[in-house]
Amino acid sequence: MLNIVHRRLLWGAIIALSIAVIVNACLYLGLFEELELKTFDIRAKYFRKQLQPPPDIAVILIDELSLKVMNPVVGRWPWPRSLHADVIDFLDMGGAKTILFDILFTENEQGSHFREGKVSDSDERMVEATRSAGNVYHAAQILADSEDDYNKDYLNKPLPEDFVKRFSVHAEGSFAGNNNTYYIPFPELYNVSRGIGIVEFSPDLDGVYRRTRLFRHYQGKVYPVLSIAPLMHTSESEYLQEEERRLTREPYLINMYGGFKPYSMSGILTSVQKIKTGELDNLPVDPNEFNQKVVFIGGSAVGIEDLKASSLDNKTPGVFLHASIYGNIKNRDFLRYPPSITTSLSILLMSIAITFGILSRQHLIYQLGLPVFITAGYMLIAFWWFKNNMVLDIVAPVTAIVLSWLGTLAYLSFTEGKDRKKIRKMLEQYVSPAVLSSVVDRAGGDILKAEVGSKENITILFSDIRGFTTISESLDAEKVVELLNEYLSEMVDVIFKYDGTLDKFIGDAVMAFWGAPLRVSDHGKKAVDAALEMNKRLKYFNERINAEGFPQLKIGVGINTGNVILGNIGSEKKLDYTVIGDNVNLASRMEGLTKEYGCPILIAESTYEGLKGSVICRVVDMVRVKGKRHHVRVYEPLDPDILGHESISKISMYAEEGFNFYQNKEWNKAIEKYSSILEIISDDTLSKLFIKRCEDFIDSEPSSIWDGVYMMTKK
Repeated sequence: MLNIVHRRLLWGAIIALSIAVIVNACLYLGLFEELELKTFDIRAKYFRKQLQPPPDIAVILIDELSLKVMNPVVGRWPWPRSLHADVIDFLDMGGAKTILFDILFTENEQGSHFREGKVSDSDERMVEATRSAGNVYHAAQILADSEDDYNKDYLNKPLPEDFVKRFSVHAEGSFAGNNNTYYIPFPELYNVSRGIGIVEFSPDLDGVYRRTRLFRHYQGKVYPVLSIAPLMHTSESEYLQEEERRLTREPYLINMYGGFKPYSMSGILTSVQKIKTGELDNLPVDPNEFNQKVVFIGGSAVGIEDLKASSLDNKTPGVFLHASIYGNIKNRDFLRYPPSITTSLSILLMSIAITFGILSRQHLIYQLGLPVFITAGYMLIAFWWFKNNMVLDIVAPVTAIVLSWLGTLAYLSFTEGKDRKKIRKMLEQYVSPAVLSSVVDRAGGDILKAEVGSKENITILFSDIRGFTTISESLDAEKVVELLNEYLSEMVDVIFKYDGTLDKFIGDAVMAFWGAPLRVSDHGKKAVDAALEMNKRLKYFNERINAEGFPQLKIGVGINTGNVILGNIGSEKKLDYTVIGDNVNLASRMEGLTKEYGCPILIAESTYEGLKGSVICRVVDMVRVKGKRHHVRVYEPLDPDILGHESISKISMYAEEGFNFYQNKEWNKAIEKYSSILEIISDDTLSKLFIKRCEDFIDSEPSSIWDGVYMMTKK
C-alpha cells in the first residue's frame, strides 16, 4: 500500500538524487571552483596565519628599508652584484646549508672595468662568491610568450647545451604546455651554481597564488622550481620519493606558512660592512644565526615587483611561496585533497539528509534549523580536516544542502496539498464517502498508487475478432451491437473469473491485465488460463449464434509480461485505470502475430518463462516486431482439453526440435519434425508455414547474416 510516508520516500529520493546529480555536474564543470578557492583562503587564514615555518628555513628580504639604506651608497635598485656576493660570503661564513636566490641575474652587468667578451668586476665577484660557497642556487624563468613581429626571432630558441645537461632532471608524469622562451643566469654564473630553479608562478583565475606545478617543461626537458631544486640532489632526493608521482602530475597546493620572521637585507649588509672594517661587536645580524639553514633571498619592496596575492595576504613576498613549498616537502607538510568520490558522496549524503529530514518532520523550527545544523556540522568537519592538512570541498556540499532544502519545501508547498485534493476527487469514483475520508487521511491503497502512477510488473492481454469489419458490414446495425455485446460479455466473464482487470474495449477488441490492483505472483499463468478458456468459450458461443443465423467468430489473443506504468490516466473529469509502456505495445503485437502464424493464442517469452512449465507450450518463432531492435521468442500455449496431454507434449517436443534445426539451417531435419506435428494436427498452419520456409531455403540459401529472426513488417 502506498501511503503518505511511501510517497514522500519516493519524492524524497527523486529530489535528493536530482539535486545530487545537478550539483555534481556543476562541480565537475568547475562552476564552484572560484568560490571554493575563497573558502580555502578563509581556512588558510584561520589555521595558517600564525603557522611557523620549519626552524631550518630562513628568509632574507630586500625590503623598503633595505632600498632606503642602500640608496645613498649604491643608488637605486638593481644593486651591483658585488653586494649579493658579499651576502653569499656572509652566509657561507655562518655555515648556511643552502642559499637560494629568488632574484634573476640574466645578463652581464656593464660596470667598471667591463670589457667586450668579459664579465664586469662586480659579476666576477658574484661568480667567485657562488663558486666558493658551493651551495648557491640561482633563479631562472621558463615562460610561454605570445608571438609578434618584434619577438618572433627570439622565441623557441634552444637552451645552452651545457645548461640542459647540468640542470634538467628526470620526473614522472606528463608536462603539458607551450613554453617558448626563457631567462637564465649569465653563463659564467650558472656554470658555478650548485643548481638552478624556476621562479615564475601562475595565479588562479582570481589572481591569487595558491598552486603551482613543481616542474617546468621546455623542448622535451624538465626543470624543477627553485623550492625543490635542492631536494633533487642525491643527498636529499629521498624527500621526493614518496610524493613524486603525485607532485609531478598535479598543480601543487601550497601550504603557506604565515609566521615567517624574515631578516632585512639592510641588517645583513650593515653586518657585512662592520665585519669588513673589523667592528665585530654588536653586529645587527650574527652570521652564525644561519648555521645549517636553508636561506631564501628575495624582495618585498614595491619597486622590486615581487609581491603576490596569496591565500594569507594580498601582498605576500614571492619568496615566501618558495620557502613554504620547500618546507612542505622537506617536512612532509602537504595539503591533500581526499579522493574525488568523497565530495560526490558528501553531496549525495547532504541531499538525502536534508530532503528526508524535512519530509519526516514538518515543523517550521525543524525545517529552518536542520539545514543550519547540518551546514554547521559539515563546516566544522571541513575545518577540522583542514587543520590536519586535508582540504575538503565546502561549496558544492553546502549548495546541495541549500538546493535540497528549497526543493523539498517547494514540494511540500505546491505538491502535497494539490495532490490531496486531486486524490479525494478521484476516489469519489471508487469508494463511499465514509471510506473516502479514511483512505484520504492515510493516503493509502492501490487506487491511490494508481493516481500518482507506479511501475508494476504485470501481464497484459489483447484479444481481437478476426475480420469483424467484414462481418459488421453484412449485418444490420442492431444485429452488430447485439452480437458484439454478447461476445464481449462472454469474454469479460472469463477475465473476471481469473481475477483479471478489464482495461478497456477498443471496438471489438478487449484489453485486460493481471497483477494489479489485485496482486498475485502467478499473473502470467492466470492470463494464459483465461486466454485458453476464452478460446473454449468462443467455441460454445459460435454454436449458439450459428443457430441464430450469425456467422462464426474467430479471435486472436496476444499476451506479454513486463514492467509497465500503471495509473489513473486522463483528466480530472474522466480517468481510466490503465497501463502504458513498451510491454503493452508488445502484447498488442503478439495479438497481431496470431494472424501471421494461424495460432489462436500467442505469448511472449517473458510470459512463457513465468509459467515455469505449468502450461505446455510450443515454440513458434523468433520475431523482431516492427519498431523494435531486439527480438523476442514467441510461444503458443496448448490446451490439453482439446488434443489431450500426450498429444500436446509431443507437439511441444517436435516444435522445439524442429525450430532448433531451423535455426541451425538443418532444413531437412526441421521439415521432418514439423511433418511429425502434421501427423497429429493435419491442418496445422504453423507447421505448414515452417515447412514452406525450409523448402524455400533449400532452393535458395539465406544470406550469411541471417540470424533466424523473422522481421514483422506490420503491426
